[in-house]
Amino acid sequence: MTEPGLSQLCVLRVGAEEYVVDLSRVDEILPIPEVTPVPRAPGFVEGVVKLRGEVVPVVDVRKRLGVLPGQGQVLTPSGKPRNRERLLVCRIGRRRVGFLVDAVTHVLKVPRASLRPAPLASGPGRQPHVLGVCGEAGQLKLLLDVKALVAGEGE
Repeated sequence: MTEPGLSQLCVLRVGAEEYVVDLSRVDEILPIPEVTPVPRAPGFVEGVVKLRGEVVPVVDVRKRLGVLPGQGQVLTPSGKPRNRERLLVCRIGRRRVGFLVDAVTHVLKVPRASLRPAPLASGPGRQPHVLGVCGEAGQLKLLLDVKALVAGEGE
């Protein structure tokens, strides 16, 4: 249960950056299951997975945000990439969507008053992927809008 006046945010890493998603949207966090590609899907859609009998679309957040593959990868002491990729399964309305991210690190509790509106204005026909910002100078994290991440190009 969240304390009054606090928001719980799931901290995730995409490339070299950390972002947050409202924890109330998160259903589960899983290792990456086998993804079945979907022909003619938008470029940021990796495909679909079957979770407990339900077919769930998978959005690659790196592709959606324009992060280059391997950018900001965490390496093991031997210099090999550390596989910490996760599927963050979120509820959007009545459907569930999986978001492929580089890592899910922790849950952050912040005062609701510390959440600020997104500094980015949306252009005509575009939806921003960012709802707001939280944190202190040098430690700012962008609050991602999961609805905008699944909206198709040109919607």
